[in-house]
Amino acid sequence: MVSGVAVLQEMDAHLAEAQREASASQAEMDRLAARREGLRTEEAEALRDLARLRLLEMAEGKAAVDALDAAGARVKESLRQRAAALEAAQRAILDARDALAAAEAKRDAESARLRASQEAEAAALRAADARAGEDTEFRRLATLAEEAERVAQHAEQKAAFAQQDFEEKGRPYRADPLFAYLWDRGWGTGRYRAFPLVRMIDGWVARLIEFEPARRSYALLAELPGHMTAHAQRMRAAADAAVRGMVERRRSLAGLPAEAAAPPAALLEAAEDAVEAAQAALAAAEAKRSALASGDDAASQEAIRALEAAIGARSLRTLREEAARTPTRDDDAIVARLEVAAAERGRLERALAEAQAQAEGARRRLTELQSLRHEMRGRGVERSDWGFASGALVGVLVGEVLRGVLSRDGFWDRMERERRSGGMTGTATPGPWGKSLPGPWGKPAPGPWAGDSGGAWGNIDPAPDWGGKRSGRGGAKDDGGWGAASDAGGGFATGGKSDAGGGFRTGGSV
Repeated sequence: MVSGVAVLQEMDAHLAEAQREASASQAEMDRLAARREGLRTEEAEALRDLARLRLLEMAEGKAAVDALDAAGARVKESLRQRAAALEAAQRAILDARDALAAAEAKRDAESARLRASQEAEAAALRAADARAGEDTEFRRLATLAEEAERVAQHAEQKAAFAQQDFEEKGRPYRADPLFAYLWDRGWGTGRYRAFPLVRMIDGWVARLIEFEPARRSYALLAELPGHMTAHAQRMRAAADAAVRGMVERRRSLAGLPAEAAAPPAALLEAAEDAVEAAQAALAAAEAKRSALASGDDAASQEAIRALEAAIGARSLRTLREEAARTPTRDDDAIVARLEVAAAERGRLERALAEAQAQAEGARRRLTELQSLRHEMRGRGVERSDWGFASGALVGVLVGEVLRGVLSRDGFWDRMERERRSGGMTGTATPGPWGKSLPGPWGKPAPGPWAGDSGGAWGNIDPAPDWGGKRSGRGGAKDDGGWGAASDAGGGFATGGKSDAGGGFRTGGSV
């Protein structure tokens, strides 16, 4: 069994590792990109030297040198500006990392503070449980809470039955076209409007199919679910209030303040929000530096295009060919420099492509982990205990998600199987023993659906009467139930004519 805090700490460890991996991949990509730009400059310098050697022999050599000088100057200026921008971007990254570390430290401190507070509160409430059985007021409130819960569940069950009864027994009414026509027109009510001739014909149809008693029966069927649902909501509110009274008494026995005064988790939530904001700021700073390092900014791209145009000019190709045919060693040395630079640049281009792919993969995994961590917060992972032998098993599941072996839905399906309710036993969460409402509180609910296990406190009749009376017997509203005449199946009998299935059959249509 591990706590929700331990699960989040395991997730944070994976996040930190992913952040280090993304930073290392980005640094390697930056190094290769800088080396590639240096080789481009070296290649331009070599071509310029070669052009100068051939200047006296070629009429167009001066133009080639001028083009290379201009392009080289633009590249150098671009590199100088980009170096300054990279330095500023690196400072922004370092500041963002410091802010993230501070936010994570504050988050961890708030998490530890809240966990310690919850554990102390849980210990006090466990000690109070031993005294609760001897406290007269607590026993009285517990009895009231159980009875209110029974009444609320009874009322909710009756409301559901009324809705089901309306759907089933109202179907023949709605299926009859003549009844449906008169009902929609509002015949027999104040909203009916029609010309005299139409009114006369509608009246004849209504008498033919005995519409009025059927209308009253259908109206009763239609109105009952709304009334009973409203009543069930009132009973549920009363049950919740009774449970809150019992919880407050239990906290009082434990010497704890009222639930409203319990240490809030707002500070931890604010710290979590600050961590996520710091992570977003760091990601933005690293993306900006990555664009600068790879030369994707507009100034660098323009300078590189000018240099490539100068290098790729026809006069420079001629210089290469003629240098290979001359007997001078200076030309051969420059050509060798060009060949080495070109080969090295090709190797760096391939390595840079691989580094970019690795950096993108690292950023993608980091983004996936951050999204999963945010979803854990939304699902209240820290408020539950988990049936894993250790937090490392959560890391295994996370690794499967990152490798694509396990989907996000599959991850949460595996997680929810291990969730243990009531992880903060005795804290201010709803329910008299730290378990969620209603239930009552993880035990079989009273009533016929409870089986032979009885009520939540073990002192309820295993099959209590519904509405305070024996089944099959009509009566007035009692204990949250609504009495009504019923058929053998427990449904509501209407005042209209019905067939053997309890439905309405008109005389005007088949």
